Amino acid sequence: MTLRRRLLVAAAVLAVVAVVAGSAVVVVQRAFLVGRLDAEIAALAQNPRAVLLASQRAEGAVATAALSDVYVGRMTADGRLTTVLAPQDDPDLVPALGPGEQVPTPEGRATEAGTAQHVRVVTVTLPNGRAQAVIAVPTTPADVATRRLAVTLGLTGLVAAVLVGLLLWWVDRLGLRPIAAMTEAAGAITAGDTARRVPPGPPGTEAARLGEALNTMIDTTTATNERMRRFVADASHELRTPLTTVGGYAALHAARPAGPLDAAGRAEVDDAMRRIGDEAGRMRRLVDGLLDLTGLESPDALRREPVDLAAVLRDVASDLRVVAPDRVVTLEAPDRLVVAADRDRVTQAVVGLTSNAVRHTPAGTPVALRLHAVPGWVRIEVSDAGPGIPAEHLPHLLERFYRVDRSRSSGSGGSGLGLAVVDAVARAHGGTVSVASTPGVGTTFVLDLPDRPA
Repeated sequence: MTLRRRLLVAAAVLAVVAVVAGSAVVVVQRAFLVGRLDAEIAALAQNPRAVLLASQRAEGAVATAALSDVYVGRMTADGRLTTVLAPQDDPDLVPALGPGEQVPTPEGRATEAGTAQHVRVVTVTLPNGRAQAVIAVPTTPADVATRRLAVTLGLTGLVAAVLVGLLLWWVDRLGLRPIAAMTEAAGAITAGDTARRVPPGPPGTEAARLGEALNTMIDTTTATNERMRRFVADASHELRTPLTTVGGYAALHAARPAGPLDAAGRAEVDDAMRRIGDEAGRMRRLVDGLLDLTGLESPDALRREPVDLAAVLRDVASDLRVVAPDRVVTLEAPDRLVVAADRDRVTQAVVGLTSNAVRHTPAGTPVALRLHAVPGWVRIEVSDAGPGIPAEHLPHLLERFYRVDRSRSSGSGGSGLGLAVVDAVARAHGGTVSVASTPGVGTTFVLDLPDRPA
């Protein structure tokens, strides 16, 4: 059962309870008023002498205040009813009684004449035994009071029903209808309509915030799935080339005629084995890069410890001078700058930036490393004086498998994962990677890490 239907059932149950309660109040109130009338005539019936005095009043005499709303009559043995005293506001009142009928306890009766339609009546045998006194009280006041109470409760209930209806409409419009629309949209998305989005709810409501959160989650999931699709496609493409090469050389070797190899044959086999080894190395580097990226996404990817970044950059600069002796490598760093970080991962990121600078610049191009503190951050810069990178490529440099020169294969241009790994290391530390480049002047990569004292 939907929430809207449950609310409607609850409202219907409350309405039934309200009607039953109102009816009970009306019934109880009428019973109370009628009970007072019965008590009044019962008290008069207990005093026959007073009844006799009342029956002996001269016609036209003014009744006492106690008897102003009471009917007193005398019924003879032959059943003839004579009015002795009638209420002042209903002088023609005559209760409907059968000839000689006795009513020992107060009961309701209709009337034969008068404006009142019903009375409460009781009969008392007179002391002479030849007649009985009839005492009655109109129920008009009780009827009017009961009717007014019923009308008041009815109007109150109607107003309450209107207010509850407006409240339910308000809750339905601001809450239930948007949630129902969200449920429908979620079902459509689950069924495969990935372009569907949750309609926005009324501004400022929980439904609106929920809709925004759901749309954000759907967009994030869609973007993640798209990145995963591209990632799988790119990884498959990158692996296909070396696998094809390995398979081709293996097929070439299998197609050779059997027999001993001459010098040329051995040279061909050696070249094939070398190429197979190169392609296996490329696949190993690609797999290692993918494993690195996957490992950096886990919550416990880092082992934070006190790290002297100045010492790390001095080691990287020294290694770079050995690997690329033709380049001038400069380092600007304080004597000591210690933060809480993962030393191996930070070293991996800096080496990735310097390797990228060496790989994509002409031989002899200078490389500069700088380390300094900025408010809240520690900044590592790796700059080169190479040809620079066109502006249209800068937003995509940190994407997996992205290459500025699409014509280069992974064999000459790397796996395409180096800068993605650097970005993953930075994000795992809570930092960022940015790049600035001017064609013909050079490129600078900036690695910002949070300034967390060790």
